[in-house]
Amino acid sequence: MPPRKPIRVLANSTDIIQALSERGSLSPAELAEIVGVPRPTAYRLISGLNSVGLTETGADSRVSLNLRWLHLADSALAAMTEWNASREILDDLVEATEQTAFLSVPRENEAVCIDWAPGRGIGVLILKPGRTLPYYAGAAGRTMLAFGQESEAYLAKAPFARLTPSTLVTADELRVDIGRTRVLGYAFSDEDATVGIGALGMPIRSSAGQLLGCVSIGGLAGDMHAHRDDFLAALGDAARRLAEHATTQGRRA
Repeated sequence: MPPRKPIRVLANSTDIIQALSERGSLSPAELAEIVGVPRPTAYRLISGLNSVGLTETGADSRVSLNLRWLHLADSALAAMTEWNASREILDDLVEATEQTAFLSVPRENEAVCIDWAPGRGIGVLILKPGRTLPYYAGAAGRTMLAFGQESEAYLAKAPFARLTPSTLVTADELRVDIGRTRVLGYAFSDEDATVGIGALGMPIRSSAGQLLGCVSIGGLAGDMHAHRDDFLAALGDAARRLAEHATTQGRRA
């Protein structure tokens, strides 16, 4: 029995960090509700995370992630040598489209953004380095769902929580989307993760067809509709370059 308490503390602390990464700054009361712990417990967890420099409490008593995470994120990305050319490729994608470009990888039924290159209107986009999207929403998430290998196991968990009026939440809706995405070769997020925002995503695959990640761009939904063909051409070039580099680095490793 004694070992369980430290594990529970770590799990609750992880939940706090995850909530802050997904939602931005939150009050201790909001964190207590999200994590499912009493407020005094939330305060103790926050105090501990503050003391090791992972979170910080502002003058308004709201809690946010410490800037130390930026250094940790850079170190984590540097350790993933298959993606060490991603920044240049994402920058080229932004130059070609003027949209914000993202590199995401699959992790436990979520698309985790590991790098980005900001374009126009970045303040309205929810996907940023360290943040995640579920497999059922957003271009990155739905790309992972369509081109991964465990879609049926994931769909067994449906229906999912609706993020916007356009979110696909049932297994049948998502099966149709998976089929369409596989035929087209890309996912089109049309306000299904954030109202007013669209995104296009393409898989990054090894020469054997294994899903390595996803490259996507996000911006105003109207821009995605108006310039889809041009955006897809630039996105396809970026996906090809990222796949070639990741495969080359994998052989060297």
